[in-house]
Amino acid sequence: MKTVLFVICTLLFSITVIPNTFAHEPNFGMDPETSKDILQLCQFFYEEYQLTGSKNFKDHHKLFVHAKICPILYDSIAWESKHPQKDVVLIFEIGKKLDENSNYLKNKHLNEKSIPKWFENKAKLWIMSEIKNKEFLNAVEELSDSNFDKQEEMPRWFKQTTKWYLDETVSEKEFLDSIKYLIKLHQT
Repeated sequence: MKTVLFVICTLLFSITVIPNTFAHEPNFGMDPETSKDILQLCQFFYEEYQLTGSKNFKDHHKLFVHAKICPILYDSIAWESKHPQKDVVLIFEIGKKLDENSNYLKNKHLNEKSIPKWFENKAKLWIMSEIKNKEFLNAVEELSDSNFDKQEEMPRWFKQTTKWYLDETVSEKEFLDSIKYLIKLHQT
């Protein structure tokens, strides 16, 4: 009889108390907009992660898309550091992870540009003639995951469109369309 009563009490406890233990949401919202917000989200959930483990944590927080980045941070040496610049390192790690998944995370969740900063920097160097056409076209290939014939001469219209994009005269979509057209012209 005591065993049955113990089992019933355990079941009632697990049904009512345990889910409420972790049924909390951050008071700063579910949709972080910056890497700093994602760090704050990870800090909020750290204690829960320690208690539940990585797999349970990810399964439990499917609504928090950015919570998938948290276990990566928790495994970082910087997470346990007492250094005053610890957050800077962690924010850098978040940015790196977002760049790896830029087309998915940035477009779908952070509403940031899908063209990465490194590509914009290459475009600026190319416009200022600090790098050659071939080097810039290598960056275009990397961005677009395509291979094409890289000629030394670049169409004037493409250089102008790139300038307009950097000056925010044309939209990102228009610039991406011009890249697609350039690739189509020079497909191997």
